[in-house]
Amino acid sequence: MDQVILLTPPPMHFEAIWGDGTLARRYGYQPAPGIDVDKTTGGGGFGEDFIMTTGAYKGKTLKWLYDEYPEHFGTDKERRWEIIPVAMGVGYACADLSVQVHPREDWAMEHLGIHGKSECWYFIEAPENGNVVMGHNARTMEELDDYIARSDWEGLIRRYPVKDGDFYAIKAGTLHAIQSGSLFCEICNPCSVTYRFYDYGRLDRDGRPRHLDIEKAKENILVPFKPIEYTRIVTQYDDVKETFLADNEDYAAWLWEVKGKGKAAVKKPFAGCYVCKGEGTVNGMPVHEGESFFISRAGREVELDGEMTILCCHG
Repeated sequence: MDQVILLTPPPMHFEAIWGDGTLARRYGYQPAPGIDVDKTTGGGGFGEDFIMTTGAYKGKTLKWLYDEYPEHFGTDKERRWEIIPVAMGVGYACADLSVQVHPREDWAMEHLGIHGKSECWYFIEAPENGNVVMGHNARTMEELDDYIARSDWEGLIRRYPVKDGDFYAIKAGTLHAIQSGSLFCEICNPCSVTYRFYDYGRLDRDGRPRHLDIEKAKENILVPFKPIEYTRIVTQYDDVKETFLADNEDYAAWLWEVKGKGKAAVKKPFAGCYVCKGEGTVNGMPVHEGESFFISRAGREVELDGEMTILCCHG
C-alpha cells in the first residue's frame, strides 16, 4: 500500500441557499446530474466517497478501502468505528447559514441509530469584520425556553469575530452558524443530520418560512454552553511548521505550513489532507490548492516541498 494516495472528490450533490458555485468554478469541482452548479456550496476535502487516483487501488473509494483493507487506517485498537469516523468538507458561504445544532453522540445512537456530529472550522478566507455564531447565553433550559418564547434570537446566540486562519472547535449540541463571505474547511464526524433552530425569518422557494426543528434541537442543545479550549501545539520540521489545532475524542486537526522543504512526522494512524493554499509536492507527487490526499497507516513520515498550507484530519 502506498503511503500517500491522491484523491478526487465525488460529484457535488448538495444545493443550498448559501451556495453559489464559487468553489466549483474556482477548482473545477463537478456537479452530479440534475444539480444546479450555481447552487452548490463546495466539493473538496476528505471523506468515504472520495476516489483514489493513484496507487494499487486507483478508481476505488475510501469507503471500499476501509471495508476491504481497514488496516490501512490503523490497527484494530486504533480504529474506533465501523465507518471512517471523520470527514472534511470545504465550502463557501454566499449567504448566512441557519443557526443549527447537530445531534450528540449518545442521543443520536439512542434515537437515530447513527453516530452524532462534533465539528470544527478552519477559515481559509474570512469576510472583513466577519463573525461566527457559536453557543448561547441561556444558563438553564428555563432561560432557553424564555428566549425562544420571546423570539429573542440575537439575545440568545453568541457571536465571535473571525479572520483568515482562525479555528473554532464545536462540540455536538452547540448552536452554530457560519456567516456570508466565509471560505472554510469543516472537519467533522460524518453525520448528515442537522436541526435548524433559527433562520432569520427567511422564506423557502414557495414563499413559506423555512422549516425549523426547535424541539429536536432543544433535546440536543448543551445548556449551559461551554466553549472548547485547546492549546495549539507547534512543531518545526525544517521549513515545515506543524500546528495541532485540536486533538480530542471526536477528531484531530492540524496544519502543515510549508515554506521550503521538510520531513514531517505523521502522528496519527491515518490522515485526510487538503491543500488550502499554494502548491508543492508530497513525497514527490505534485499537489495544488483545492486538491486532497490520504496518508495511510504505512506513512509515518512525509516529505513536503513547496509553498503551501495543508489542513489534515484524523478521527
